[in-house]
Amino acid sequence: MTGPWVAPELLAALPLPWRLADPVERGKATRELLPDPQQRAEALQALEMCLAYLVDVRDRYGDETDWGLPKEFFDDYWFILYAGLKQSMPTLADVTPERVRDWAEAYLDPEDVFGASWTTPPDEVVDSIGRSWVFFIVQGATESLVRWLRGVGPEHLDDWERARVVDLLKEATPRLQWRLTIITIPTILDLGGPDQKSYFDRLANDQGLHEKTRAEAESVSSFIDRAHEPI
Repeated sequence: MTGPWVAPELLAALPLPWRLADPVERGKATRELLPDPQQRAEALQALEMCLAYLVDVRDRYGDETDWGLPKEFFDDYWFILYAGLKQSMPTLADVTPERVRDWAEAYLDPEDVFGASWTTPPDEVVDSIGRSWVFFIVQGATESLVRWLRGVGPEHLDDWERARVVDLLKEATPRLQWRLTIITIPTILDLGGPDQKSYFDRLANDQGLHEKTRAEAESVSSFIDRAHEPI
């Protein structure tokens, strides 16, 4: 991926609390949001921008990406690194090359993680860590946005807003990594209703999609069938 880690329009579309890195803090803050028109409009814009980012990542890297980092970075050592990342860069706006470099110098043991030694982390390592942290935050923000909109949808989204969420999710789902599709697919059902069955059937039969995406779509489609069986 080329260009800045965080496009200015993406950052602008993710105000607090959506840009928080810590999922617990973000979850608590989003549960306290009032579903007023301003919050709903901000959430819709944020969802659109986040989905565009995640679609681009999946187009470039497929259903899994390690951002060029060794597996040791994401193994047991990750929990130590994760705590430091949250402390050093608690929001999406904080993720800069300077902060990533400072974090790497403070927390990384290059020999343990990279099998190398350095005094200052190389630019390519800083770049990979920065991009991976941005992805982690945006993916988490997207999950929170989908869950929040799903939760407020039945009582607070108007017909246009509900249709907009469904359209955004339907367009993006076939192009998202599977970990997010298992959240988007049931949300499409909740907000779009059983009329979306033909969409779920198409996903379930699309051999180009990840098996877990197809399985989730098939499960939702079967649920619709069972719900409409005569008693």
